[in-house]
Amino acid sequence: MELVIGNKNYSSWSLRPWLLLSVHGLPFKEVRVPLEQENTYVAIAQHTDAGKVPVLKDGDLTIWDSLAICEYISEQYLGGGGWPSSVRARAEARSCSAEMHSGFPEIRGQLPMNCRAIGRKVPLNATLERELARID
Repeated sequence: MELVIGNKNYSSWSLRPWLLLSVHGLPFKEVRVPLEQENTYVAIAQHTDAGKVPVLKDGDLTIWDSLAICEYISEQYLGGGGWPSSVRARAEARSCSAEMHSGFPEIRGQLPMNCRAIGRKVPLNATLERELARID
């Protein structure tokens, strides 16, 4: 398997399938494409028409989007073990994952991912506070 990703420090979408593969000790080749560079789009286009990372290549199959990649890894390599075994817990975990995957626009805009950031001061507006409270 080959996982094409951006910078794990700044791209939570890239980090998600990387973590799943790594935590479960599944062998894969990591291909990192530097983001926000002059040639980023061209470099990504070599791997997918979607124009975004992450991308998983498994033989002649190409899967894009972190949630689709994680679902595939869980099904194909973990016997469904990427999710809880209980139907109820699995449904709740999928709901949380989907909400995190597509929601929280204010957090994405005001608090972009940066694992190394220390002491950032961001003024909180009411929408940002509601989204943070939802995650808590």
